[in-house]
Amino acid sequence: MNFNPAQWHLLVNHMPIIGSIIILFLLAYGILSKSKSVIKAAYWLIVLVAIFTFVASQTGDKAEHFLLDAKLADEDIIERHEEAAGIAQWAMIGIGIASLAALFINRLKTSAAMPVIILILSLIVAGLMAWAGLLGGEIMHKEIRKDSAVIVQPLNILLSR
Repeated sequence: MNFNPAQWHLLVNHMPIIGSIIILFLLAYGILSKSKSVIKAAYWLIVLVAIFTFVASQTGDKAEHFLLDAKLADEDIIERHEEAAGIAQWAMIGIGIASLAALFINRLKTSAAMPVIILILSLIVAGLMAWAGLLGGEIMHKEIRKDSAVIVQPLNILLSR
C-alpha cells in the first residue's frame, strides 16, 4: 500500500492527541494512588508522545504541499493548523524534557510536587493538542468549521425561535 504525504501525516498525528489525553489519566491515577511506578510509566509515555509529536510535525510540510498542489485545501486553514500545531509541539517537547529530568535527576525524582506540576502542564498540552487537532480536522472537514452552513444554519433556526 502506497501512502501519500497527507495519509502519512494523518497516520502519526493522532498519537500526540490521544496520547496527551491518556497521559492525563495515567499520571492522575499515579498521583492519586501514590504509585511511583505508574508515575514513572506516565513520564516515559510523555517522552514517547513527545517523539511522536516531533514525527507528526515532520510529516506536516509534505502533507501541506501535497494538499495545496492537488488544490484540495485552503492555505489559510492549513496555516492556522500549522501555527497551533507548532505551539502544541513545543509544549509537548517541553514536558517531555521535564519528564526526562524527573526520571533522571535525583532531586526531581524525589520531589512530591513534580508529578503535580507535570500533570498541570500536561492538561495545558492536551488542550493545545486538541485545538491543533480540531484545526487540522477543519482542513478537510468543512462541516466542523465555524463558518459551516451545516452547523450555522440549524443553530440560527434554533436561536430565532
